[in-house]
Amino acid sequence: MSLTELEGILPTLAPQAAPDRQIAWPVIHDGLGTNLPSDFRQLCERYDYLVIDRFLSVPIPAPGHEQEFVNSTWHDIRSVEVLTGPNPSHPNRAYTMDAAEGLIPWANSVEGDVWYWRVEGNDPDRWPVVVGNRNDDCEDWAAVEVTATSYLTGLIRGDIPGDGLPEGFPGRNPSVHADTWPEF
Repeated sequence: MSLTELEGILPTLAPQAAPDRQIAWPVIHDGLGTNLPSDFRQLCERYDYLVIDRFLSVPIPAPGHEQEFVNSTWHDIRSVEVLTGPNPSHPNRAYTMDAAEGLIPWANSVEGDVWYWRVEGNDPDRWPVVVGNRNDDCEDWAAVEVTATSYLTGLIRGDIPGDGLPEGFPGRNPSVHADTWPEF
């Protein structure tokens, strides 16, 4: 699946595009020590941000502010380490550059859920999504072998279970904000 499929299932998304967003990906790569998945990079180059049903949001780097994105991502990675501890054998340990593995956050909810990529190997497009549900022990978080945009598409279609997300999320016709911030 791809960004095109996500835009297809969310018909109000594509009209909110901000084309020609020039993200300095080398700054992000150098700051994190890895590339990020191509579908996420495409999403970032097309939209200012993404909020679905006033619940799930995808932090997106702003052109010229890539280092702030890197700093924020490292802050969130350190939060994972607080939950899982420094144990290198923990199934959901925090990402480290020296090991080139672990969890990197890519989305969050207003209730404290976090969506991660599990860094495994050198191909970011093959990293599974891990759902860090606020109600589950971090050892029980669900992993789904899809990309970020495929996960969102499957979640909205109902093909991918919500794994502890609130009943009714996402709605049948979820609201989408990518060019104006929603009121919560």
